[in-house]
Amino acid sequence: MIKKICFILCAGLFLSVSSSIGIVSEAQAMVPCRDSKPSLSVKTATTRTKYIRTKSAKDLTDLHGGGGGSIVGGLGGGEIGFRTETQFEIKSQGNQACVLLKRVEVKFYAKPEIHVASNFGRNSCEYAAVLNHENGHIRILRKFVREYSPKVKRHLIKVAKRLDTAEGPIPATNSAVKRAQEKLQNQFIKEMEKLNEKIMPVLAKRQKAFDNPREYARVESKCKKWDQKLSQ
Repeated sequence: MIKKICFILCAGLFLSVSSSIGIVSEAQAMVPCRDSKPSLSVKTATTRTKYIRTKSAKDLTDLHGGGGGSIVGGLGGGEIGFRTETQFEIKSQGNQACVLLKRVEVKFYAKPEIHVASNFGRNSCEYAAVLNHENGHIRILRKFVREYSPKVKRHLIKVAKRLDTAEGPIPATNSAVKRAQEKLQNQFIKEMEKLNEKIMPVLAKRQKAFDNPREYARVESKCKKWDQKLSQ
């Protein structure tokens, strides 16, 4: 089962939260259904930057909400979010079962991508200037993931101490077990969503600060044919 929620942020950033239920193991002897102490893991994964040149400056401007009166020559960002995987153990006896959360693994990932307007030839001054600027956004994104990975892990450890990690006794049926798994899993999903809402504005603020008048003036000064290329 995969659950995903996406939000569009500034500079073409995307945030997603997803989760999946892992393999269930079974035990024969029924014991009191008490909270387990699941193992916790937080991993960081950032892919290589993907470069895209399929959209014109007009397309990118429309994609960015009109550009605020400006023409957008490039966008730097990509997908960033969490993937949460959970594994359970089922202890059953007769017609009763206990669902125990055994492992939670969170992957804090980013898939950077850069859009450069198709107006600019790959060997042009304008292409190089836009690419250099957008790589600045990607550096901010990568640094953010590295910085917040240990914070995500500390948050997860703290959350696990106060959330339910066992459900039961419940009827030993597939549907009841599945509902119990989803209930335990969804607690962590909601906590990750709350964390998303808390930390993503930090990234958005950093990206916005990079798009300042001085930086734009620096990029513009690099080339002399912006108007000619953007009118193509």
